[in-house]
Amino acid sequence: MFHRADTYRHWPRVTLGSVVVLSATALILSPSAVAKFGSYEQCVASNGLPLNQVYGVPVSIITPVCHQVRAGERWSPSVPWIMNIGFERVSPGFTTNWATPLADFRGKLKAVEYVIDPGSPSSINRFFPGHAMWVGELPEAAGLPAVNTVSAGSLEPLPIGQHVVDVYWDFAAQHCDGFATNLGANCLPTGKTLVSRITFDVVAL
Repeated sequence: MFHRADTYRHWPRVTLGSVVVLSATALILSPSAVAKFGSYEQCVASNGLPLNQVYGVPVSIITPVCHQVRAGERWSPSVPWIMNIGFERVSPGFTTNWATPLADFRGKLKAVEYVIDPGSPSSINRFFPGHAMWVGELPEAAGLPAVNTVSAGSLEPLPIGQHVVDVYWDFAAQHCDGFATNLGANCLPTGKTLVSRITFDVVAL
């Protein structure tokens, strides 16, 4: 059972035991519209471009807001993380060998893991190297560095129907975003952490 924890910078985070889940529906990162193509929905960013063009990946992108994939298409979940330019404030005990939160994130993230339809007989695990993450700035948070799971690796087409994907980030050491000292809202722990769970539908063309 999920329980809502602290909210910071429009990122609601919920805790499952020692696991942190980051909500990709955050206001600062939400697309401005959902474009309709028949029964298919496509996320459109604030600059009017589809998310796959914003991130430069040739696959369907799913978020908790845009949760449809066309049958037969490869796809990727969007899980963003925005950081401060520098370590303005950090949690007690946090240490790093990198000068910026972005460098710290990239230096400590070892891998991205997707678990598709966890707990089902057809459950699938896929692993990708951490360095394959998208890095840039988002229009809604210009001037601040951001990363996103979306380019870590695309996933194979799934049967028509409802599916779930759990996204895990595996860190070599604790990472903090440099904004504040709240461990639950501003830091990610050592080891594998569930950062997003997205329910989505595969629909007929």
